[in-house]
Amino acid sequence: MWPVLKINTSCYRAVTRLDLSVRWVSNNATIPSNLFLSPGEWKNLPPNTILQLHEERKFKLGPNYQPNVDELEALYSTSDFTGQTKNQIKQTYQSHWAANISKKGRQKHIKVKKYSPNELKHGLRPFQFDDLPTSVQEDLDDIKETRYYQRIAAFELPQLIKFRQEYKPVDMKQNPITYKYTTYMGEEHPNSKKVVLSCRTSELGLNDKQLHKFKLLARTRYNFETDQFKMSSEKFNEPLQNAHYLHDIFQKLINESKDLSMETFEDIPLDTRHIKSQNLRKRKNGKTYKFPEEWNRPEDAPKEMINILKEIFN
Repeated sequence: MWPVLKINTSCYRAVTRLDLSVRWVSNNATIPSNLFLSPGEWKNLPPNTILQLHEERKFKLGPNYQPNVDELEALYSTSDFTGQTKNQIKQTYQSHWAANISKKGRQKHIKVKKYSPNELKHGLRPFQFDDLPTSVQEDLDDIKETRYYQRIAAFELPQLIKFRQEYKPVDMKQNPITYKYTTYMGEEHPNSKKVVLSCRTSELGLNDKQLHKFKLLARTRYNFETDQFKMSSEKFNEPLQNAHYLHDIFQKLINESKDLSMETFEDIPLDTRHIKSQNLRKRKNGKTYKFPEEWNRPEDAPKEMINILKEIFN
């Protein structure tokens, strides 16, 4: 950090605070916003304005700030206003410009970086305690968002009453087919493209011969215990494509089942081995064993204890 010019007077603090607001609010048209880059033009300005430009130059230039002889000459003119002598001002400013004096003892001007208007537009105005901190602004944003949805709930949602309709369950006889989609909210998953088609064969409107042929063609996709036909597809990348593919396959299966001109397949029994094997696997994984009746020994069973609560309430 560069040494700061010390001014021991309370009057200066009050005046500079006042001039700070006047400079940025009322005198913005008379004093250019980039005047701090040209210390040579600070002459004949009021002392409080010179001090403000000095602080502004150090703040906005930051690491690029370098002492300037014109700036020091302008600070000399504030001696009567601040109550400090020129020697005191020079000693305070010494660390800035001592290293920039040539070997011949002549003072040289320092080239100051020229900022474009776009660079001075954002983030270069010093904080004047005229805005809320970042944490408070975040809390206010949360409150604004909450109130936004509260206004929607209070004023817009009641208007949806005019679109209210009575719920009627889906007639499974008219719409026997069900499509099942899987969605993983907020993330991508390879299983999200999978679509499952299911229906009950008794609701397809087929006669006994057509239904038997349909079950034979379905093979392992038909469960004779639940009368449920099910098939799935994840062949395509989009769920809608898989749904259309399942619809086409199911339509071909229905058309083949209705066509009894060539063969009815009445003499072929229904294959149920895949369902029986599924049940065996479930029993094996669940470890459900039936206790043999010949192992029962009722004479060794523990004697029943007296239930005091039952005796009292009875």
